[in-house]
Amino acid sequence: MKDQSTDHSDYIRRITQVLSGKEPANEEDLLLIKRLSELAEVPDFDVQRGYERLSSEIQHRERARRDRRLRYLAAGAAAAAVVGLIVAVLLPTRLAPGWSDGDPLVAEQVRETYFLPDSLFDAHDLQLIRDDGSLFHLRLSDRDTLRLSELAPVLRTGEMVSLVVPETRRGVVQLEDGTVVTLNSVSRLSMPTSFDGADRGVSLEEGEALMQVAHDERRPFVVSVRDMSLEVLGTTFNVCLYPEERPTATLVEGRLRVTGADDRSVILSPGEEAIYGPSGLVSRPADLATRTAWVEGKFVFSHLPLSSIMAYLGRWYGFETEYADDSLRDNSYTGALSKTYSKDFVFGVLEKTTRLKIINQYEGRKVVVNHR
Repeated sequence: MKDQSTDHSDYIRRITQVLSGKEPANEEDLLLIKRLSELAEVPDFDVQRGYERLSSEIQHRERARRDRRLRYLAAGAAAAAVVGLIVAVLLPTRLAPGWSDGDPLVAEQVRETYFLPDSLFDAHDLQLIRDDGSLFHLRLSDRDTLRLSELAPVLRTGEMVSLVVPETRRGVVQLEDGTVVTLNSVSRLSMPTSFDGADRGVSLEEGEALMQVAHDERRPFVVSVRDMSLEVLGTTFNVCLYPEERPTATLVEGRLRVTGADDRSVILSPGEEAIYGPSGLVSRPADLATRTAWVEGKFVFSHLPLSSIMAYLGRWYGFETEYADDSLRDNSYTGALSKTYSKDFVFGVLEKTTRLKIINQYEGRKVVVNHR
């Protein structure tokens, strides 16, 4: 007889049927199915590694189901005995504050839905870091949204947390007030689990973010970034803090007040951006299509130095660049590429349209750029 705890062939077949539309999805499996349907879209997807993670995920799901069934049976058996005691002791008085808080079953369900177990996480998972230094690896694809309000059972009200997006990924988080922040690869956003004060404040510590701020006339939304502070009531804007660029805030719609470290302020209209450089804070017209192309899943470069182009590509595909000739760094190029292309395909396009030679080294973790 087969060991039913390790034989998942029926489960895998059923998921295959669901993905092909031949069977309805079990609600409990929707997150796993979504991850599976998007897994193969990851650049340079490793089939063997993906299968191993799928197998581990299925085992985790099966164990969790069995554990929940046992807990529900135990809870049902204990309920009758406990109810009499609760009525006798608590009926004459009001429930103590916090009686319904911290439900262990709810907290466990949140953990199973959002957080990866230690046996499954890797360097390409999004992380949520708490203010005490502890962290969670998140079960999120690039198309999923992390809703902070749904994490209430496992987080403290008002505590600061940081969402960290690694190389090859992007992330989306919905704050407690409904504001939606989309983060580009290699980004870190620090935010409270709830806004309790007179204003709403977050901090972009590195990377790039497109913020769609929920309108609230009573509480302005303040974003702290390196060398600048941004204040809005409700608007959409892009903020870029990558090291190869000056800190830049680009307004898509609404109005945005930007204050630099030199205490100078500018109020932006849509299609303008503020940059903090050696001479302080300045504003200028912006190319919105280029600035926000990353949200659409594209790389768009307009007269950009090769060093900046390779830095952008490196964050998405996970590699570092070495130049055989430093003069290559300053060569500028213009073009557009889809993020769905594989790294090798992108390198092939660059080689065919330029006089460059790009060589992979150390299993693709480093590339060398030379003259062709």
